[in-house]
Amino acid sequence: MGWLFMLWLGLAQAGVCETPAAIAAYQEGYQALQARQTETAGAALSRCLELEPGCLLCRYELGWNHWARGEYGLAATRWEEVLKVQPDHVAAQWLPEAKAKLSGEGGSVSFPGRVPIGTGSRPSDASMTLTVVARFQNYNAKPRAELDRFDTDIYSPKSARFSADGGRVYVNSLEGFRTVVYDVATKTKRSVIAHEFEASDAALFGGQTTVFDYAYNRRSPSGDPNVFSGKPVESALSHDGKYLWVPYYRRGFDYGATSPSAVAIIDTTTDTVVRVLPTGPIPKYVAISPNGKIAAIAHWGDNTVALIDMPSDDPASFVYRPERLVVERILPQVGLAGKNRDGACGHCLRGTVFTPDNKTLLVARMGTGGIAGFDVDTGQYLGTLTGERPSPRHLVIDGSGEWLYLSSNRSGYVSKIRLETVMQGFANAQGKTLYIKGYHEARVGGGARTLQLSPDGKWVYVAVNGRSEVVALDADTLREEARVAVDAYPVGLAVSPDGGEVWVTSQGKSGQGGNSVCVIEVQLGDVNTQTD
Repeated sequence: MGWLFMLWLGLAQAGVCETPAAIAAYQEGYQALQARQTETAGAALSRCLELEPGCLLCRYELGWNHWARGEYGLAATRWEEVLKVQPDHVAAQWLPEAKAKLSGEGGSVSFPGRVPIGTGSRPSDASMTLTVVARFQNYNAKPRAELDRFDTDIYSPKSARFSADGGRVYVNSLEGFRTVVYDVATKTKRSVIAHEFEASDAALFGGQTTVFDYAYNRRSPSGDPNVFSGKPVESALSHDGKYLWVPYYRRGFDYGATSPSAVAIIDTTTDTVVRVLPTGPIPKYVAISPNGKIAAIAHWGDNTVALIDMPSDDPASFVYRPERLVVERILPQVGLAGKNRDGACGHCLRGTVFTPDNKTLLVARMGTGGIAGFDVDTGQYLGTLTGERPSPRHLVIDGSGEWLYLSSNRSGYVSKIRLETVMQGFANAQGKTLYIKGYHEARVGGGARTLQLSPDGKWVYVAVNGRSEVVALDADTLREEARVAVDAYPVGLAVSPDGGEVWVTSQGKSGQGGNSVCVIEVQLGDVNTQTD
């Protein structure tokens, strides 16, 4: 252990890195670990601890680096050190796994499987009850429950989105290359939107094959890059719900995900694609400004964000701004085609949200940590703010514009911070990385993915992938109110406009679970239905 560990153990401010040098070392190590470069990661994270022994982030990630190298004893040691300082740290979830691996017992978590219709939340005496009342799934052709619908269009469902009027839900089936549309009232399928384009669909592209001079590193078999199938990821509504924007993880022929992808614009009055715009590599997220005039496309693949102006209701008028927004540096795509793009993604930009005044864009850096900021009018990079739990994934600003909420995937936390604190942080950052304080947080379990507030702003719902649950928190205090088991490995989540239902997509992991959309009914006690 030695004097360095004793010093670390006694530090009053154990936790996140606070010095610029330690933060830089952590970011270097975390990014290298995501890219499976364990030697580089180990050196950087060890340097972080030399610079700042009290940084639990570096100690925790160093444990994961040992895990990646098969050094389970060292991983357990690092996590035990973390837990001595913070007993409720997420390391507690993984320490038994490391010890089981070390003893040769395998250490694999038992597969959580499927849940029956009627599954209820716990605790049973909470003022909120969550109940799984229906499901659309692609694994049981002869379900017993009436509202357990077998649907072969559900194939690796990534996200869900309610229509503006709450009457429909749009589910993106990533590996199915389609968006499935369901009727909320009857729990039946209304239509299927296929993301497959032939030469006859050329008018949808307006003569565009690329943007920002992105090169195609993989050739389309047809010779025309606009003849392809798209893998739909997330979605967003614009023009008061008339248009649904759906970005594609990649074009079907682009196996390395290093070439331009695309975003489809769907007319929700007809459920048809009316425009397709090219994007950069791996556009995982799309956000619409509060005034409805700008769409932001976050490129997971190369550290950039593109802004699209919408001067009218006509999709043909939608046009990219000339310059991309860049988080520190553009990640070259050369040599990445054979890599796991979930790791070889630079800062791995994902959750994106505009501030209520439309002036600032916030982007979560899921790979290296922190929230990047941009001036929307000028495109100026304002810097990155750190201080949140590791791997921030989803960002939401509440209806009052007072609080920014976020989920942190690997560390398993839901957090909130005053938006005023965030904006002051960007003013002080001056284009650099700045650590800020002021986060309130609650641990929900490893794999905190999509997060959404209830329409009245009283509740926060989050899909917890590692525990195969949906958790509801009090939005004010972040006190956990209820959690309900769902089909294995949930990812996406949507709350109905009336707050009465939550739809959650279970994508699956390592060939297990997934291919399911669970419908959860929300019932509130009298204490929560009273008005102020």
